[in-house]
Amino acid sequence: MASRKKSDTVDRDQQILNRLANLQHKVDSIEQTNAFALRADADKHLESVQKIFGNSERKAQVYLAADGNRTVNDIADFLRMKRQNVGTALRKLTDEGLLEIAETDGGAHFYAKTPLDRTVRISRYLCDKYGLTKDGKKP
Repeated sequence: MASRKKSDTVDRDQQILNRLANLQHKVDSIEQTNAFALRADADKHLESVQKIFGNSERKAQVYLAADGNRTVNDIADFLRMKRQNVGTALRKLTDEGLLEIAETDGGAHFYAKTPLDRTVRISRYLCDKYGLTKDGKKP
């Protein structure tokens, strides 16, 4: 009887895993479809990006430095900027939907780019416009 219960649990767990894999595949497919649709209008979307960043090299640096492994303090230290300036830029970029909190650990938020970055190629655009490296530093 114990063997049957274990077998039922394994079967149920496998069904759940199969469903999750199927859902992940569908999500990936939707993301790819959206990416191609967004790229078709890339110039229009980059105009929006231009408006968000304006002439703010600092905001571009903060955006590029947000790699999912850095907190506000980490980014400030990495870029040698004041924490309050980095915090303001992070808030604005998060409000615009360009950055998100990837993880929280003990009250510290780790910031990362949204998938829109890869789709519209925002990082590449900012590196070219401001002459920055992919992590936001000046070469």
